[in-house]
Amino acid sequence: MINENKKAVKTVSLIIFATAFSKVLGLVRDMILTPIYGGSANNSAITVASSIPLNVFDILFGAAVLGVFIPVYNSFNDKDEKGQKEADEFANIFLNFIILATGLLALIGIIWARQIVNVAAAGYDEDTKKLTADLLRIMLPMIVFTGSVYTATGILQSKGEYLAPALVSSFSNLGVIIYLLFLNRYFGVYGLAVAYLVAWMIQLLTLVVPLIKKRYKYKFKIDFKNPAFIRAIKMTLPILAGSWLVPMSNLIANRFASGCENNNAVIAAFGKSWGLFLIITGILTYGICNYIFPKLAQKANDSQAFASMVKTGLSASFFVIAPVACIAYILRDEAVAVLYMRGIFTPDLARLASQMFIMLTPAMIMFSVIEILNRTFYAKNLVKFPMIAAISGIAVNFALNWVLIGNLKLPPVYITAANFICQTVTAVILITALKIKIKEIFDKKFLINVLKIVLSSAILLIITKIIYLIINNNAFEMGTAGTLKNIMVAVVILIAGIAVYLGMNFILKTGEVVSFIKMYRNKNEK
Repeated sequence: MINENKKAVKTVSLIIFATAFSKVLGLVRDMILTPIYGGSANNSAITVASSIPLNVFDILFGAAVLGVFIPVYNSFNDKDEKGQKEADEFANIFLNFIILATGLLALIGIIWARQIVNVAAAGYDEDTKKLTADLLRIMLPMIVFTGSVYTATGILQSKGEYLAPALVSSFSNLGVIIYLLFLNRYFGVYGLAVAYLVAWMIQLLTLVVPLIKKRYKYKFKIDFKNPAFIRAIKMTLPILAGSWLVPMSNLIANRFASGCENNNAVIAAFGKSWGLFLIITGILTYGICNYIFPKLAQKANDSQAFASMVKTGLSASFFVIAPVACIAYILRDEAVAVLYMRGIFTPDLARLASQMFIMLTPAMIMFSVIEILNRTFYAKNLVKFPMIAAISGIAVNFALNWVLIGNLKLPPVYITAANFICQTVTAVILITALKIKIKEIFDKKFLINVLKIVLSSAILLIITKIIYLIINNNAFEMGTAGTLKNIMVAVVILIAGIAVYLGMNFILKTGEVVSFIKMYRNKNEK
C-alpha cells in the first residue's frame, strides 16, 4: 500500500510540475501580451474572440470528451488483446465524430460570427464588434484542434501516459510568445489570432508521437451504431450540462462586463483576474483529477476502493488548494502588479484586476471540489447530479449579474462575487448528492482530517495577514524598485505561510503528513 501511495504521489507531482511549467509559460505569454494590448479595444476584441471558440467547445463537447470518453474507453478490458482492440476502435469512431461535429460548428460560427458577437459583447461599439467578428472567424477552427487534443489526451491518460498531456500546452504557449516577441509588430492583432490557431495545431502534433508509442493507430472509421459509441452518446447531454459552469461563467462575465462603464478596462481587468484564477486552480486541481479519473472509472464497481480513492482525492485537494487560496488572497495586489502592471496596463487597471480577484480566491476551493466530484459522479455514471448542480450555479450567476451589474449598476467587482456564489451553490449541491449516493465517503476520520486542514489554513491566513499589515507595502508602485519590493514581500509571506501551514499540519497530524512520514521512513528502512 505504501509503495502504491508513493507511486501515486510521484505521478501526481510529475503531472503538477508539468502542468505548472505549461501554465508558467501561459503567464509569460500574458505578461508579454498585457503591456502591448492592455485595456485597448484590440484587447477587448481578442479576449472575446479567443474565449468564444474555447467556451463553446467546453459547453458542447469538452466534457463529452473527458467525462464520457474516458469511462467508456476504460470499460473495456485493456489487459485483453481483443478488449484493447475494441477500445481503440471506439476511440477512432469517437474522434472522427468529434472532428466532424466541431468542423461543422466552426463553419456555422464563421458564417454567423457577427451575430454571435452581438450577443457575447453587446456593449461594444460598432468598430470593436466588427474587429471581434473578424478575429472570431480566424480563430473558430481552433474548435477542431481542441476536440482532437482532448480526445488524444483521454486516450493517453487511459493508457497511463500523463506527462505528454500535461506538457502539451507549453509548446503552444511558446509559439504565441515567439509571435508576440518577434512578429506582432508586423502583423498585429490579426496575426495574433492566427498564432492562437496555429498554437492549437501544435498541441495536436505534439501528441502524435506519444500515441504511436502507446500503440494507438488512427483510422478514419465512422460507425455510429457501435454499442460503445451509442452508450457514450446517451451519457453525453447530462455530462455536457454538468461541465457548463466555468465556460458559461466566463461568457456571462464578459457579457455584463461589456455593458459596464469603461468596458475595455473592465474586460481587461476581469480577463487577468480570471486567467490568474484558472492558472492557479488548474495547476493544483487538474494534476489530481487527471490522475484519479481514469482510475475511478476502472474502480467504479469496487465500492470500497472507489470510496477510498475519492476521499484521497478530496483530502489531497483540500490540503493543497486551501493554503494556496489564503496566500493568493494576501498577495493578490503583488501578484497582479508583478505579472501585468506595465505598458498600457496601468496601476488603476491592476488595482481593478486585484479587486476582482478577491472573490475568486475562496472560489478556488469550490472549483477544486466541483472538478473532483464531477469526475466522481461521471465514473459512477451518476451524470444527472453534475448537470443539476451546474445549471443551478449558472442560473444563480446570471441572475446575480443581471440584478447587481445590469440593473443596480454596482461596481465590476460584483461580477466575480457572483461567480464565487454560483460556484459555492454548485459545490453544495454536489456534496449533498455525494452524501446521499456514496455514504462511505463522509466518515468521521475523513471529516476530522478536513477540519484539521481548514484550521491549519485559517491560522496561516491570520498570521500572514498580520505580517502583511506590518510590512505595509504599496504594491502598485511603478518601476523596477516597486517590482523588486513586491517580489520580496511575496517571498516573505510565502516562507512564513509555508512554515506555519506545515507546522500546524505536523502538530495536528493530518492524514497527508502522516502518509508522507510513513513513505519517508519506509524509504530509509530500505
